[in-house]
Amino acid sequence: MDILFERRFELLWPTLTEIRQVLKHVLGALSVKRDEADAAGLVATEYLTNLIRHNEGSEQLITVRISQISSDSYHLTFIDELKPYNLFEKNNSTWKIDSEELVEGGMGVELIRHYFADASYETIELKNFFTFPLTQIDKRPCVIYVDDDVTQLALMKAYLKDKFQVITCENIEAGWQAILTSDASILLLDHKLKNGTCEPLLAKLNRSNLKSQLSVVMLTGDDSEEVISKINRLGVDDYLIKPVKKNKLLQSIERVTHRFAYLSYQSTFGQAPAKVHLANKKTAHIFGSISVGNGGDFFMPINDEGSAFILGDMMGHGLQALKESFAIKGFISGFLATGLAYQDMLSALNDALYKQQLCKSSLVTLVICFLKDNKLYWLNAGHPAPVVIYKDGTVLQLTGTGPLLGLSKEHTYTLYEAELENVEHLLVYTDGWTENRCADMNEIAELKKIIPPHQDSAEEFAHLLWKNSQVILSKEVDDASLVIIN
Repeated sequence: MDILFERRFELLWPTLTEIRQVLKHVLGALSVKRDEADAAGLVATEYLTNLIRHNEGSEQLITVRISQISSDSYHLTFIDELKPYNLFEKNNSTWKIDSEELVEGGMGVELIRHYFADASYETIELKNFFTFPLTQIDKRPCVIYVDDDVTQLALMKAYLKDKFQVITCENIEAGWQAILTSDASILLLDHKLKNGTCEPLLAKLNRSNLKSQLSVVMLTGDDSEEVISKINRLGVDDYLIKPVKKNKLLQSIERVTHRFAYLSYQSTFGQAPAKVHLANKKTAHIFGSISVGNGGDFFMPINDEGSAFILGDMMGHGLQALKESFAIKGFISGFLATGLAYQDMLSALNDALYKQQLCKSSLVTLVICFLKDNKLYWLNAGHPAPVVIYKDGTVLQLTGTGPLLGLSKEHTYTLYEAELENVEHLLVYTDGWTENRCADMNEIAELKKIIPPHQDSAEEFAHLLWKNSQVILSKEVDDASLVIIN
């Protein structure tokens, strides 16, 4: 048995987000099929949630280990040194996998056994080992092929299916969704489509931080100097003149993928606190990308009294968005040192972005919040408005959003305010938190479905709401962050 990945984490709530991100990247790199990787994410979330809750806040570590058992199977193992807590023995729930009901603390065994019937829990030399096998392995690289000719789609899939997983798309919109949601390493495009070309898709790809993950091969029926020159300027790695023979296609794909010979996951940025104490005896519970510090979302307390903070969101996700966020945070930190008003800071940032003095290739939304005299004040630049949950259970999204930063030099941002009387929880989040989970749906209606029942503490409510909001790993197409204030 070879250990392919092993890393120790603190057994804290922010760790749940970090481990999910690790599993998404590492299992993808190990060619675990998406459905089984998603199942591993669900089971890990359930198991770790139980472990964290029963850890009772003491300083403990957990080790995540992925071992290779054979050429086509792995073991995923969680190792801790806590007092043994065998979920299989202690959970006597009658919850069923098809009930579509969330039952706190009662889903564990049925959920785990549904996806991984051979999961085990054992204690050896004061260490607990929770292990389940991963057997749905497909080591063929993934190709996305975009063409609106169904005959060509079938032909190319026949050419590639023995050596590649093939995702076929009949238009550029479907192609973009496949880029976002799959672990593809090759993008195969037909240049000429019935209603235009695939150039808009390439332009969108080039503006994102996803281009570095893909080798791009273009198919074209026009070998004129003008067309070939244009294709090269679009940043493709290779092009082939149609009709294309199977051996030429395979040779091209092999050639352009040499520079993507390995995929690794690395987290090099420090974690944010799990919670921040604010004025008026309130606490901000920090979840998601902002808690692990490896995406474009950022959270900044901005005064010594603990009454004001910023939540921001850079376009895109991952390390490129993280780098862009440094420029914004640096600008904000420098401006705050002047002691000028927050509205002045937002105007200055808007002006700098409008003049393209920073973040030339990205967009940013942010909300500046200030708590005073049981009121919430906020300035909003293209960000989702805060949501309040009243003591009687009513859920309401506040009204108050301004335009994105940098769109207009002259815009003056409005200061909004709302009473917090009878408000039990205040939610501020980045749009990835809702878009990953309920795109094209009524966000408040969907939020009501995951709000946990009354809990013994505000902290427990926050943890359970975050847990209930988690989606399967393959749906996490954007950084997602949530701040719960109570």
